[in-house]
Amino acid sequence: MDAKNLNLLGIISIVGAIIVIVGVFMTWLATDLLDYTISGWELYTEWTDVLDTKYTFLPLADLIFGIIIIVMMIIPTFCNIDRFKKANNIIGLITVIAAVVMLIISGLFIIKDIDIWLITIHMGNHLKIGFWLTLVGTALIIVGGFMPIVKNRLTVTIKPKGE
Repeated sequence: MDAKNLNLLGIISIVGAIIVIVGVFMTWLATDLLDYTISGWELYTEWTDVLDTKYTFLPLADLIFGIIIIVMMIIPTFCNIDRFKKANNIIGLITVIAAVVMLIISGLFIIKDIDIWLITIHMGNHLKIGFWLTLVGTALIIVGGFMPIVKNRLTVTIKPKGE
């Protein structure tokens, strides 16, 4: 593998995907009222039936999304040669679109209100580090997803001054 074919900036997406995966297993919700913390994974596995909200699938979606992004970004990052440039650009674009969709779903999760035993909880007031890490990781994925496109577009040939 030639070092010039390595897209170092594409590693940003891989790091972002790892952050998203780690964030799923960290604390997503905590409330003093119930004195309880919930990780993203617990939110999906144990609280789906308890919470009256449509977006409890978000931790599972983040986990699957993170794994898929790692797999998808390996080729544009480590094999960015001329014959793969078009495919790498498409993979980068798909990555960006998927990350934007995940950000939109996360935004919908933030604005949700849930009712637990006659108590209304505003999600945005009780979100903790795990959820915010998934957002940061998704933002990094967007930046890294643009990198194959940017690297392939910025290949500039400089001509000598006399030609």
